[in-house]
Amino acid sequence: MLQVIRHLLDRIRGAARPESREIVHSDEKIFHRPALAREMAADLMSRSHASGMFLTAPRRTGKTTFIRYDLIPTLERERKALVLYADLWERRAEDPGAVIVGLVEDALNREEGWTSLSLLRRLSLSRLKAPGVEVELAKADASRLPSLRENLERLSDLTRRTVVLIVDEAQHAQTTQFGRDVLFMLKSARDHLSICERLMFRLVMTGSHHAKIERMIRYKHEAFYCASLKVMPTLGEADYLAWERAVHGPAFRPSLAAMSHAFEVCFQRPEVFHIACCRAASQALRDPQEQESALSQAARELIEIEKHEFLTRVMELDALDQIVLRQLADTGTRFAPYMPETERRLVQLMADMHGAPTRDTSPAAIRAALGRLREANLVWCGDGPHVLEESLSAAWLKELCPHAPASGYPASRLSALPAAPQEPQAALFRPAVGFDILKKSST
Repeated sequence: MLQVIRHLLDRIRGAARPESREIVHSDEKIFHRPALAREMAADLMSRSHASGMFLTAPRRTGKTTFIRYDLIPTLERERKALVLYADLWERRAEDPGAVIVGLVEDALNREEGWTSLSLLRRLSLSRLKAPGVEVELAKADASRLPSLRENLERLSDLTRRTVVLIVDEAQHAQTTQFGRDVLFMLKSARDHLSICERLMFRLVMTGSHHAKIERMIRYKHEAFYCASLKVMPTLGEADYLAWERAVHGPAFRPSLAAMSHAFEVCFQRPEVFHIACCRAASQALRDPQEQESALSQAARELIEIEKHEFLTRVMELDALDQIVLRQLADTGTRFAPYMPETERRLVQLMADMHGAPTRDTSPAAIRAALGRLREANLVWCGDGPHVLEESLSAAWLKELCPHAPASGYPASRLSALPAAPQEPQAALFRPAVGFDILKKSST
């Protein structure tokens, strides 16, 4: 019945529907990658990505910036697509399923405008009559609500454009039952709309944690099993480095090779790298080699501070929580928290913590520890295994050697370290440092 009403209203409206306005993004402070955007847009619209495009890149490496300021404008301008974008990390306080469904419904309501059924109800119309057709609006309103697939199809029909749904940090959809249900709804929409004569729908899902996104396509019970996963290229090419160097003025002239090395030290994160460049440029050094040394030192200091803050935070945890984190870092997605082998390994790690109190390592105790770590945003678990919230932290945890004697930086000196050291210094946490560094002090 709703389809009949919509068809009648579309005929009444005819060509009177206003054209959608294209949004053009521009920001001189952003390094744009138009070639990559055009390549990915072409791939997305091809048959090879009919099952969807899944992208992964480490957090803070420029993924979201690229999507918002390069990929979306390219899809809108060159492919005439209607792009719907949802950042589940930005709206993590809401149910991810509701975010996605609401995004599609809002777009459909905007497109339907004055032709919507709700407007007819506001006009207090109980019956719609046309030559040969008579419809009771009250009965139509009582029918079931359209599905997500039907809404996407309707949206594409109204706009005569391909609807591209981009879900950023899509792994959060796995954290609620409704979110997981919506993933299967999107699969149904993808399967139905990808075989139509006109290209109606394309899906892009991105994430900053490779293991989390990979789970969505690896396991048979997941909605997008066997879809392709693509690692998005990070920044670091010569044109980006030259652009960053120019930002700091003509007097800042370190070689691109030195800048590339500093960028790698910053784990290819442009925001951290920019801060390192600002610190080096602010010293007003004239010799390019001195500028290179200052840049390298600034990059190392920023990472050491970040590592120190993370490990100091770990130091405040209960002993069992610490060794569970260490085991997660060692095993990754193979972590099996309730297997006997895991319990034996945790007992061994606990014994290696010099002076640590004895802790229960039963499955119930491990389950409680994982719950505390999830609440602390150190561990993540969607519809699958537990993983570290930040993949970068695994390398720092692995540097701790539980079998080493108590040496290096004791816990009392960790808190005394300066927030921004002025001279180069060795790593704050070395492989030879005893695991008791992280032992929570107790009275």
